[in-house]
Amino acid sequence: MNYYTLSAKKTKRVFISFHAEDMFAKKLLVEQAKSEKFDLEFINYALNEPFDDKWKTQCKERIKKAAITICLIGKETSQRDAVIWELNTSYALGKRVLGIRIFRDKNHTIPQPIKNNNSKVLYWNINDIVAELNKD
Repeated sequence: MNYYTLSAKKTKRVFISFHAEDMFAKKLLVEQAKSEKFDLEFINYALNEPFDDKWKTQCKERIKKAAITICLIGKETSQRDAVIWELNTSYALGKRVLGIRIFRDKNHTIPQPIKNNNSKVLYWNINDIVAELNKD
């Protein structure tokens, strides 16, 4: 549940939705994007507050400023209320959502809002992720 600025040829803000158990994947994405192979930079605007009205208000403002929402899909992602709320809010605000499966050898359940909206879901591959982010 973080908000990042992704800058390649043009600055692009990306909201990353994930279950706290998958923090390692969020960190890995940020580190891979730092490679000289890619002209990307992530800037963290973490929301480390309880899932309540204040959190929702702050989170919604960050999603509004994002060009796209990435959902990192792990074992319990589809069951997390905060992730489902972030995805539904992203769609309600007209944001494009991209699902990223954290593990290539597992088919963890895709969150229902991603299924309902027929959003693209990729297996983890930084080249594919960057290519998809640069489509806009």
